[in-house]
Amino acid sequence: EEHYRRLQYANERFASGIPGWKTDRGMIYIKYGAPDRLEAHPSGGHYNRPSWEGGGSTSTYPWERWEYRYLEGVGDDIEIEFVDDTLTGEYRLTTNYDDKDALLRMPGGGMTDAEMMGQANRVDRIVKKTSPMPWTNPLLIGYGRAKDQPFEKLTTLTNLQRPPSIDFADFRRPEVLTNIRYELLPFEVEVHHFPVDENNYLVPITIMIPDKYLDYTAEGDVYRSVIDVYGQVSAVNGRILHVFEETIGSTKDTLGSTENSDQKSIYQKSMQLAPGRYKLDVIIHDANSEKVGTKSVGIILPSVSKENLTISSVVLADRIDFDAAVGQASPFGPAKVFPNVSRVFKQDQDLLIFFQLSNFEIDASSKSGYLVSLANIIKDSQKVISQQLKIDDMNAENRERLHLVHKFDLSGLQSGAYELFLEVEDQISDQRLERRIPFQIAASASN
Repeated sequence: EEHYRRLQYANERFASGIPGWKTDRGMIYIKYGAPDRLEAHPSGGHYNRPSWEGGGSTSTYPWERWEYRYLEGVGDDIEIEFVDDTLTGEYRLTTNYDDKDALLRMPGGGMTDAEMMGQANRVDRIVKKTSPMPWTNPLLIGYGRAKDQPFEKLTTLTNLQRPPSIDFADFRRPEVLTNIRYELLPFEVEVHHFPVDENNYLVPITIMIPDKYLDYTAEGDVYRSVIDVYGQVSAVNGRILHVFEETIGSTKDTLGSTENSDQKSIYQKSMQLAPGRYKLDVIIHDANSEKVGTKSVGIILPSVSKENLTISSVVLADRIDFDAAVGQASPFGPAKVFPNVSRVFKQDQDLLIFFQLSNFEIDASSKSGYLVSLANIIKDSQKVISQQLKIDDMNAENRERLHLVHKFDLSGLQSGAYELFLEVEDQISDQRLERRIPFQIAASASN
């Protein structure tokens, strides 16, 4: 939220023919936030130089000086100057404090103390010398600060423009770059895809970590686990397209035994990708035990045609909450979906099926669509439960995209291996789609 607030602020305050986020001031503000001290001269005008700028007085272009006490990765006592020497409202970041001097190239105008005493020439300010010694650099006679030297200024500029440092580099980079795999911390990853249009998919990624593999440490009256999550999505040519990283965790009032615990930690992330083939690399790190787990998953996003009935991934979920997604972003669009990544369900819970249909036909006369979704649970080639949904104009949520949910009570089923057989039919275009997904039912604790 802070990032987007800064982005909006930059666009509102720093735009000058180009969006504010593209300007030098916008770049610095978005990366580092508001300065600790701001000196602004929006109209330029008369200016008395401090001693380290040479003293004397002159007339300036509009300019600003931003001061930060400390910037991580940049240093302490950072001063940044922006000058609008074109009088267009576009302030440029500069490493030379003489850039704001409107009389710099006017003979006899705006002289420094050294120039008035004949100890320096105007050309010495136009063509900067880099020697830090006063007896070889007339600019340093009687004044000068170490951080104002040209190479120091260039170092600061380089650090300001450097990309942000990436967390968790100590455990991430070797595994990703050298394909070394660690299984000390088991976890599961599941990737789903939902067509947005012909050129884009919404791709939710769900990472499930069983609590029994995590270490909890005491913090006051609670026990806390801390997990570093890193992931990257790359194209088949190795080019990295998306990177995500976050620290997650959970707390418990009492530690107890976690060896047989069914509790789990869930992390979800979504992104947009074009149709194609991709590779997802995920690394997790338990900050308490220093255990590391890695996994690589292929992502295949088929091309989408508006002429054909299209179905998204079919998600087998533990819980689906449509109300929780109202007013907040959800990786699964209109609902908060908690996939069962292991696809192992207990006899005392419900099996929820979530998927999306698009590109179905609309009857031109009735302006309605007619879809039938038939979900069958099969064991040993025998149908044990069947549920049918019919969708017409009375219960279709919109004309372009439809989200469907099947719900099955598993209490009457024996433990073992099962298969979900899903059939979808568009009765107007006479198109049919089928999906088969294996899953398991385990005996509940009470049994």
